Amino acid sequence: EKVVMEEPVLLPDKAIWHPVAPEIVFETNQKYFDWYNTQHCPDAGIDPATAPTVGIILQKSHINTKDDTHYVSLIAEIESRGARVVPIYSGGLDFSGPLDDYFYDASGKSIVDTVINLTGFALVGGPASQDHKKAAQCLKKLDVPYMCAVPLVFQSFEEWQSSELGLHPIQV
Repeated sequence: EKVVMEEPVLLPDKAIWHPVAPEIVFETNQKYFDWYNTQHCPDAGIDPATAPTVGIILQKSHINTKDDTHYVSLIAEIESRGARVVPIYSGGLDFSGPLDDYFYDASGKSIVDTVINLTGFALVGGPASQDHKKAAQCLKKLDVPYMCAVPLVFQSFEEWQSSELGLHPIQV
């Protein structure tokens, strides 16, 4: 029996991703909101005119490998509570560019009310080096609450609960 191989899907280095979107990613927030506000929000029971908007920062590698259950779960939970989401990703470890590209409207006004970083890394830089000054400037400009969540990607919830160490050392 012959195996038919599909062409790989190449994702852009940065974009907006939503797990139920008909397109894999959106390269502008205008295209995203054209779909999100008119098609997804009504189906999800979200009023785009009054709902708060949560920016979510993701890692491209989890989307590429479909290791995205924690992303999908958080997005679904936030939306079930009536909020909109703007889940962005970057292929690198400097998320300031995607934040600037997708968390502001055309006039430069912030379109998010809060931001959750699900990458497990700093906003700018990985575990070896961070650019705190650049990250602080970016977040001061955005001027909304910012939370870094630490996903349990190296241990299960049960392992974390029973551990005397808490989080696995690679996660902190």
